[in-house]
Amino acid sequence: MLEIRASDARSIILPFTLSHAAILIILGFGGDGLENSGVQLAIAAMAVLGSLWCVAWLDDCIQDLVAGSKDLSDEAKNTHMGQRFVNAPMAAVRTLNVVIVGLIVAAELIAIY
Repeated sequence: MLEIRASDARSIILPFTLSHAAILIILGFGGDGLENSGVQLAIAAMAVLGSLWCVAWLDDCIQDLVAGSKDLSDEAKNTHMGQRFVNAPMAAVRTLNVVIVGLIVAAELIAIY
C-alpha cells in the first residue's frame, strides 16, 4: 500500500511541472494576447485551481504515508530507513508544500496582472 501511495505522490509532479512550465512560456511569449482579461482569467484559473488540485493530491498521499508509517512492523521500524520514516517531520513537509506552491502561484498571478 505504501508503494502505491508513494507512486501516486510522484505521479502528480509531472502534471504540476508541465502546467506551470506552460504558464511561464505563455507569460514569456504571450505578447498582446495577455492584455485580454479573458486570457488572463483563464491562465490565473489554471494556475490556482490546478495548483489546489496538486496540493490536495500530494497532501492526501502524505497523510496516507504517515498512516502507513504507524502500521509498520516492529522489525521494519527498527531499521535505519524505518526510523527515518517514523520520525520524519511530516507536518513540516505538508506545510512547506503548501507554502512553496502558494509562492509559485502568487508569482504567476503577479506576472499575469
